[in-house]
Amino acid sequence: MKAIYRQMTLRVRIIVSFVLLMVAVMGFVVAAEQLDYDELRAYVISRSLHDEMHRLQSELANGTTPTLSPGSQLYDSRSVPDDLRRFAPGYYSADPPDVWHLLVFDGDGQRYYLRQDAERYQYLEHVIDGYALVVILLCILCAFWIGRLTAARVIAPITLLADAVQRKQTPFPFQDARDEIGVLARAFAQHSDEAEQFLQRERCFVGDASHELRTPLAVISGAAETIVHQLPDDSHLKASGERIVRTTQEMQRQLTCLLLLSRDPQRLAKEDVPLRPLIEECMTRCHPWLAGKPVTVRLDAPQAPSIHTNAELARSVVWNLLRNACQYTDQGEIRIAVEGATLAIADTGPGLPPSIDPQQFQRFAPSLRESGEGLGLSIVQRIVDHLGWHMAVESSQTGCRFTVDMSGTGHGAAQSR
Repeated sequence: MKAIYRQMTLRVRIIVSFVLLMVAVMGFVVAAEQLDYDELRAYVISRSLHDEMHRLQSELANGTTPTLSPGSQLYDSRSVPDDLRRFAPGYYSADPPDVWHLLVFDGDGQRYYLRQDAERYQYLEHVIDGYALVVILLCILCAFWIGRLTAARVIAPITLLADAVQRKQTPFPFQDARDEIGVLARAFAQHSDEAEQFLQRERCFVGDASHELRTPLAVISGAAETIVHQLPDDSHLKASGERIVRTTQEMQRQLTCLLLLSRDPQRLAKEDVPLRPLIEECMTRCHPWLAGKPVTVRLDAPQAPSIHTNAELARSVVWNLLRNACQYTDQGEIRIAVEGATLAIADTGPGLPPSIDPQQFQRFAPSLRESGEGLGLSIVQRIVDHLGWHMAVESSQTGCRFTVDMSGTGHGAAQSR
């Protein structure tokens, strides 16, 4: 019962409480009524007998033969049975099993005995029980109606406050109230302010760090390009220089991505981004990870498809997923397919390592901090959440498949099928 009660809404709890209270009150009323039931029945029967007595006295006085109702017997002092002769004028009733009612009265100079069977008054029990049932039902309906009105008045402030929190409306209503709603509103306001301050500090840190790193990265990239161009073609340092250039360029792209992630998703610049040219660009950048490997990369994408989104964030998603596939696939093939707004990248690598949870690529998970694995996937996860996309992952020992729904109607969370 406690588990069921905890699942009820506050409105239902109030209504149920009112109904249970009224049921208890009605139970008390019925119990009290049963205590006086015999007296009530005796009063009603006595009044009925007295009414019939007056009618009989009138008929006897007129010299007419009295008409008796069904179940009634009238005796005079000569015809009365011996077991009734001992009764003085008044009302009497007999207990079960032989139940009857008797009214003894005097009239026209002699004593009469009016006896009625109990079956005639059985309807009283049904009437009284039916009346009690009607009263109970009416009281329960009234309690339900009162409870519903009361619940509506109690729930209204909570509903308004919840709506304001959901729509991020500030300041929150009822902050000046002194009741529980005011306490709740002030707690929500304080929590919202703290979260906003934390988010602002994080955005400032990301922005400052990105801007401060861009300058030295640009210097390193320029110097590395100059060195690569000056080295002879047969120099053993040329490969290292080209690697430095690629790495600094990737870091610059990642910084741009981090800056975009620190912004409000509603304020991101969006445009129609052609998918096939973007994927082909990323495939070209992945050649160093496929050098010397018997791996075939296949692209199945129409020429025309495009999505309305931020180009840099979309490029980062494709690049990180494709680079991850190229880096960990030693043989076989990598298939890239685009169908509508759905991108699928599958490889024949060893699948995700045990240190990475395919259901949630959390950036600060302990397994990721140990070896640095999955940082690219964590960035993809953040972008997917930021853009309202949906990503599903299928991982096994024979390969891995990432499916990204870029339509913006997904759940915005990575899941494993």
